[in-house]
Amino acid sequence: MLAAVILILLCASTVSSTSYFAITAFNIDRLHGSIYTYESISTQFQFYMNFSFHIDDNDTYLYYFEPGPIATVGKNTSLMYMPIQCGTAFERLFLLSFDINAKTYKQSEWISHNGFFHYLFYDPLRQKLFGLHSVSTFTLIIEEYNITTLDVVKQYTKQDGEKYTFPYALCSIFDYEENWIVEVRTRFENPSVNAYFIKMDLNLVGKKEDIVVDFHLMPNVFNLCTMAYDIKTKVIFATWQHGSIDQDLIMLYMNPYTGEFRNETLLLATPAGWDIQDIQAIYDEQTRQILFLINHENDSTFSDTYWVLLVEFDTMKIIEKKKVDHIHDFSMWELFLL
Repeated sequence: MLAAVILILLCASTVSSTSYFAITAFNIDRLHGSIYTYESISTQFQFYMNFSFHIDDNDTYLYYFEPGPIATVGKNTSLMYMPIQCGTAFERLFLLSFDINAKTYKQSEWISHNGFFHYLFYDPLRQKLFGLHSVSTFTLIIEEYNITTLDVVKQYTKQDGEKYTFPYALCSIFDYEENWIVEVRTRFENPSVNAYFIKMDLNLVGKKEDIVVDFHLMPNVFNLCTMAYDIKTKVIFATWQHGSIDQDLIMLYMNPYTGEFRNETLLLATPAGWDIQDIQAIYDEQTRQILFLINHENDSTFSDTYWVLLVEFDTMKIIEKKKVDHIHDFSMWELFLL
């Protein structure tokens, strides 16, 4: 049973000097992880550091630990934050902070027995760390955390998931200049899944309990796959499969103020008899390029094909497209860059 975490550094030679990271499950020692560097040309792994964490239960074999969404502090620092959470009915949830260059890390003193994180953001203007996590099935909470101790500072808002639907995939963005969050959430409403645009104004925290300022149905959208945000142009670069994993993967621009789409363009075709099982996307503001890792699975043989694509944000031009070798437990990876 997988029970700890591995951190892999993807040094993409075509994306300037940016260091891409991925965190995924690790299958040697429970409550233990290792950090490796990975060079994409030679496909060689190099050990970097170990780390460990603890939970308040000696029966660690009951748990399936996996990394949650990553929050990086920004330029000129190697600090990042992530939750450790569980993929089974036996749940534990807590935060870790890492200084990758200094090879130091810290675990939060609190350990929750319920829920998992849907996103985690760092606000560079206000120097705040906050995220949205679930408590039981229908309760969603946005909280702020101390960036040093990782203790809970305050609750921003509590939401009923039946009222405001549920977070989905990598479909949330944060604008720290204007201090708002936009998500595309989903809910099953017979006979299909529907997508909803939701915008929350963080300037209302402490003034109102409900900070939602826009919530509306996005007709015939069903769900999005990924969202990357460029704060300079105030544009979202999203991907979409028209609501079905056996459809082609489409890239499009989305207005973060209205939810409207434009410039729908093919990113990757899905052959007949194949499905897209997982998509990872990360945006580099310096190069203005998005790195995609995509997993196709055959419906009959369950064989996998993995693709790496590099796309220009402003033009949707596909700069690089190539197949890569098998990526173990790819669906559990969390990508980020420093």
